[in-house]
Amino acid sequence: PPGHWLFGHVKEFHQDGHDLEKILKWSGQYPFAFPLWFGPSLSILNIHHPSYVKTILSTTEPKDDYAYKFFIPWLGDGLLLSAGQKWFRHRRLLTPGFHYDVLKPYVKLVSDSTKVMLDKWEVYAKSEESFELFKHVSLMTLDSIMKCVFSCNSNCQTDSGTIQYIQAVYDLCHLVN
Repeated sequence: PPGHWLFGHVKEFHQDGHDLEKILKWSGQYPFAFPLWFGPSLSILNIHHPSYVKTILSTTEPKDDYAYKFFIPWLGDGLLLSAGQKWFRHRRLLTPGFHYDVLKPYVKLVSDSTKVMLDKWEVYAKSEESFELFKHVSLMTLDSIMKCVFSCNSNCQTDSGTIQYIQAVYDLCHLVN
């Protein structure tokens, strides 16, 4: 999409709740990919065609330092954010823990957490009310981890509004964004 020579597309986004609609409109106009410019030198490439996405996801190129650097003070330099030999060493140490035989005993626990999430979605489906999936999937993931790793039934999916940890994670995600 055409943008200003200095500001790029910054003036196109007003943070009024309609920014995603603009990106969806551009996705229709540019069916494979398009860049978004934030100033004269920072660009984000929006890729939405499967063959283009496959090319990006199958690459072994390093991660984008700009996007990930905001997470380092919060998450540290572990498997998610590290690169090079450090990433490879951590990945090699972690991989055996995800073998099918190791994860098999946890299927029931993850299934129970998923059922709680799907039951909540059923209520939304009947009311035809829209909702944000990220929050529900995040809580289901946390619930599963708490059950599998710590043998703790946290009820975080049903009591999420009262758990300070979950609110802190949401606040940090908001700050990073």
